[in-house]
Amino acid sequence: MMPGNENDLEHPTLRRTLRGKPSTSTIQYRNLRYASIPTRFKDSIPDDRLKDGADGIVDATYFGPSCPHSRGAQSRDLILVGNITLSCEQGQGKTEEMDEFECLHLNVTVPKSASSVGSGLPVFVWVHGGGLSMGSNSWPQYDVRGFVERSVDIGKPVIGVSVNYRHGILGFLASEEIGAAGNMGYKDQVLAFRWIKKHIAGFGGNPNNVTAAGESAGGISLSTLLCADFGKEGLFDRVIIMSGEATLRKPRNSWWHQKLFEDQSTYLKLDEKDIESRKRALLDTDAEELAQRLPQVQHFSGAVDGEWLKQDITLDTLMYGRDLTHKPSWCKEFVIGDTAHDGIILKARILDHPDVLARLKKACEMNLSPSETQRLMAAYSLLGTQSEEEEANNLCELASELRFYLPALAAYRGWKACSPPKRASRYHFHIPNPIYGLAKGLASHELDVAYLLQNFNDHFDEKNRKIAQEMADHFIGFANGEGWAENGELVVFSGHGLVTVDENEYDEIYRGGRGSLLEGIGAQKLWRLIETWQGVRKEESLNTSSSGVVKL
Repeated sequence: MMPGNENDLEHPTLRRTLRGKPSTSTIQYRNLRYASIPTRFKDSIPDDRLKDGADGIVDATYFGPSCPHSRGAQSRDLILVGNITLSCEQGQGKTEEMDEFECLHLNVTVPKSASSVGSGLPVFVWVHGGGLSMGSNSWPQYDVRGFVERSVDIGKPVIGVSVNYRHGILGFLASEEIGAAGNMGYKDQVLAFRWIKKHIAGFGGNPNNVTAAGESAGGISLSTLLCADFGKEGLFDRVIIMSGEATLRKPRNSWWHQKLFEDQSTYLKLDEKDIESRKRALLDTDAEELAQRLPQVQHFSGAVDGEWLKQDITLDTLMYGRDLTHKPSWCKEFVIGDTAHDGIILKARILDHPDVLARLKKACEMNLSPSETQRLMAAYSLLGTQSEEEEANNLCELASELRFYLPALAAYRGWKACSPPKRASRYHFHIPNPIYGLAKGLASHELDVAYLLQNFNDHFDEKNRKIAQEMADHFIGFANGEGWAENGELVVFSGHGLVTVDENEYDEIYRGGRGSLLEGIGAQKLWRLIETWQGVRKEESLNTSSSGVVKL
């Protein structure tokens, strides 16, 4: 029910009057608390209390605080798209606030036409990326307002929700030394979806028609939620996993997490053997100060604890149709995809290493047979003499397809292999980046988000604006229950717009048949190869140094 002010909403289940931030066709209600945090490193608990202002109205016109992360992370994240800036309001950019205990909130963007309760509009939930180390629903590149405005423009309105959750050490550190069980950030997201189920009808949304989407760490998160045990009640009805599934940051065992925990001593310049000093630093230091002292990005992941995440998650697990892990009955439709040059995100971890090719060959020796190595290297033109530029492009292509394309195929095939088969589709993003920067000309990691959420249209020419709108329109249609693609077809977002392609022809046309070759060698075997090449610590001590880091 709307009171006198057109930007105010009397919410029946929150039992508060909310004042939102209007645009031409939407109202955005910001900083809506969905959970509270009892103390550092503990699981959050449901909490939907909102504070009235002096006028008895909840001022939901300002962005809430982010989970503490490195200052300037938002602008550095933009570099993945190009050398540009996005306009910022108060609470964004240089005025971004951080608070470890007040960061669990949602932004809900509502079409003005849905202001009356009972509209029953589809709900589109966005889970942001950031490597499980940074990110916020206040970042302008992750604002869903433009997406919702586009839904109104084409006559298929949706309600948009963007989720904040804990990341970094606050969301994913796990060690008995500090009483941290791990998975805190993932469990936050579960409570966010529970809040949506409970309260979205009060904004005019349908709690039984929820589509979740996330890119990179957002995709990892949603994929991991499909594997978790949090009760029988589902979280969303459809899911779109973009450039990142559970094995990109595979949940790890307690030994692995303890090693990551001990790494913090090095970063904080403490004696690794001084357990008490490490404990006090991690428990007592101001959270924002900690975020500035620690690396901007670490290899955070979920924790296999035998309860919330009961078992190891591998590509074999995802592919096996009889294993319901990653294929829960409550999720009715599944879409997964990648960008052709997702591997650009591994520039620092893999591609910029001065011995990148030698390290690859060593990783192949450790994980593949000589004939498999020969086939792999030949497929990516890495056997003969080539220019530095050609080698760099081929290595980026290989990293992209090992880390993102092959896992997407594996997860998709697992859904299709269920009996009866579950509704599953794919997309692949092949739009060359038109924006000047390190990824110009590449279908780069996170560029798909720039096109989807409509926040970069002022930086696109007319042709690319239309492609961005076409991409958003397809996602909007999916949220409205129109399906993703006909059976046996997939969607390609290309420099000429959206095209549908026979899934049996796509690999040969767009990837030169490399996907088939990779699947022939074996997804799990190649997962171990890319982990080795990337230098990710192994879970077991075999063939590792005392720190668990693979020796190349």
